[in-house]
Amino acid sequence: MKRLSSLSLVVCLLIAVGATGAASQPVQAQTVTYLDAHQVDLSKLLAPPPAAGSARGQADMATVLEVQRTRTPEQVERARDDVKKTVFRFADVLGPALNEANLPKTTALFDAANHDASMIAKSGKDFFSRARPYIANPDVHPSVPLNPKDGYDSYPSGHATFGYMTAILLAQMVPEKRDAIFARGREYGENRVVDGVHYPSDVEAGRIDGTLVAEALMANPEFQKAFAEARAEVRAALALN
Repeated sequence: MKRLSSLSLVVCLLIAVGATGAASQPVQAQTVTYLDAHQVDLSKLLAPPPAAGSARGQADMATVLEVQRTRTPEQVERARDDVKKTVFRFADVLGPALNEANLPKTTALFDAANHDASMIAKSGKDFFSRARPYIANPDVHPSVPLNPKDGYDSYPSGHATFGYMTAILLAQMVPEKRDAIFARGREYGENRVVDGVHYPSDVEAGRIDGTLVAEALMANPEFQKAFAEARAEVRAALALN
């Protein structure tokens, strides 16, 4: 009986240790998401891009080449910095208090918004399958490192989508800076033409996409709650009433 009790005790201890070990394993953070890929159907909401060889398509390419010819080192550097999709690229408009260390709720909100916007933009990219400028024309020389997975995913621009969506959301948080925020969001998208990886029409489609995504997010009750908390956090950090 004693042997049985001892064995049972050992088994119980092993089970307890195993359970503790399992509990101590790091939990993978789940990406918050508010939208699904079909909630904004870009195959129905966006006009197709200009056809290659058409007058509009040729004008698109001519603009890319002209921007490449005239871009300054300062423009190239700024456009390279805008490759990173982060709300904190808008700090040059809202001030240095707009930073990740100060704003955990804001960081989480815009990370989630970027996740959803990227997912929806990808659905449009996959549907339209437009060749990027440097694929269509060897005279285009991008000024940023290229992703080997990119090539036929030019329309719409994911960065323009993010930039304009971010501008719409930030402008509702800080309406006092609305004009400057929207101008920055527009520049964020246009810098993809400076980079040599998108056409102007890709950027314009991204602005439409970003507007649609922002509208869909703001209609989501869970997002509204997180948005209200982030808005209060931003305004407090910027010392706004």
